[in-house]
Amino acid sequence: ENADAAAVIDTASNSVIATIPLGQAPQGVAYVPNAVTKGDGLANLQPLAAAANSAQLSLAGADGKAATQVTLFNQGLVQMLQAAVTGLEPKKAYVLALANDAKGAGPLQPVASFMTNPAGAAIVNAIGPIRQVVQEAAPDVRKYLVIVPGTADAPGQPLQMQLP
Repeated sequence: ENADAAAVIDTASNSVIATIPLGQAPQGVAYVPNAVTKGDGLANLQPLAAAANSAQLSLAGADGKAATQVTLFNQGLVQMLQAAVTGLEPKKAYVLALANDAKGAGPLQPVASFMTNPAGAAIVNAIGPIRQVVQEAAPDVRKYLVIVPGTADAPGQPLQMQLP
């Protein structure tokens, strides 16, 4: 996880026999030779057309300028969230959370905790049914992404909020 390559594992010896560079945040793939003893091996397989869909969101600080870019990669019922976070204090703890209010007021539902690098930035990854609540939800279940300083147990006040 959080690598830019996939490990090739020999399942007979349970050892890594090669590493394949794939780019940022590769997803798991399994290939088992001779797993299908009859037919072409395509029975019950369906293309994940929805997996090609993604949604982009932006979070901004009090100045209203977008500082964080969030991409939601559709994985079927859930999305993989990847946030390119910028504009925060270096080497500090933060939480990406869901808020009931567009300004981040009220109780927060933590999505991911992270620490910024020396430049005040971070790449944050999480998986969950996020798109349904930050984009398409009915008003009574709609949530907004926010970034708060601190920890999931002791969050501070929102520093960045999801732009409309």
